[in-house]
Amino acid sequence: EIMPSLVGSEMCIRDSPMFPKFHYTTELHINADAEAVYAAIADFNSYSQWNPWLIQAGGVCAEGELVDVTVRLGRRVMSVQHKVLEAVPGRLLRWCDLGWFTKAAYGERCRTIEPLATGGVRYRNELPVTGPLAWLAHLFTGRALQQGMQAENEALKRFLESGGSTPEA
Repeated sequence: EIMPSLVGSEMCIRDSPMFPKFHYTTELHINADAEAVYAAIADFNSYSQWNPWLIQAGGVCAEGELVDVTVRLGRRVMSVQHKVLEAVPGRLLRWCDLGWFTKAAYGERCRTIEPLATGGVRYRNELPVTGPLAWLAHLFTGRALQQGMQAENEALKRFLESGGSTPEA
């Protein structure tokens, strides 16, 4: 379940004690190996096949690369550019928003994959948002962010556990 909070994060993000931080997190167990999970989240061009939140994406999954994303925020659909900050196959994918709003409310999303001794992986999706107007972003989009992250995680789980694969898998 996703829980927004005003607590700190271990992720690297533009922090300032002057600004509140809203932290959205969700995690679940996926019965797939780490490489398959990473292949699915790193293949931006396949998002339209399985992702109900980021309904379209295009770009290369490599540090420093730009990714064009179409996101569904509640009833609205908007296009936003992201920059890949870190891409570690089988382990994590971290990017930041580059939209017009990032000076007021900066978000940096990190998706981590942890192999479990019992099989499968723990998939964690985090999105801290901070900045002078983070409270306003939380007020207007917080619920949609929570629902979107949850829907994306559940769809990824269904996609992979039903045998879905991407060209990189």
